[in-house]
Amino acid sequence: MAALPIIAPFPIFNDRDGQPIDDGNIYIGTVNLDPVTNPIQVYWDEALTIPASQPIKTLGGYPVYQGSPSQLYVDADDFSITVNDSQDLLVYTALQV
Repeated sequence: MAALPIIAPFPIFNDRDGQPIDDGNIYIGTVNLDPVTNPIQVYWDEALTIPASQPIKTLGGYPVYQGSPSQLYVDADDFSITVNDSQDLLVYTALQV
């Protein structure tokens, strides 16, 4: 029998102080461009049938869909991401993920 790793099922987004972000904002966008002004479609499901509105809100550091932690999906090879705290202050940004 092969060993299977235990991997967290949901991404978690932390603030600058390392604490999970409550009521934060996640923006997903076109690679190498500001995701706030160049958003791409994000989905709540792997089949890409349930669109997520941006900014995506966080609760306890998790992206939430209908009150529950959820995974995020995009139909792209690469994307950019910006994460802001509850005051909409920048936590981090990456132009290529």
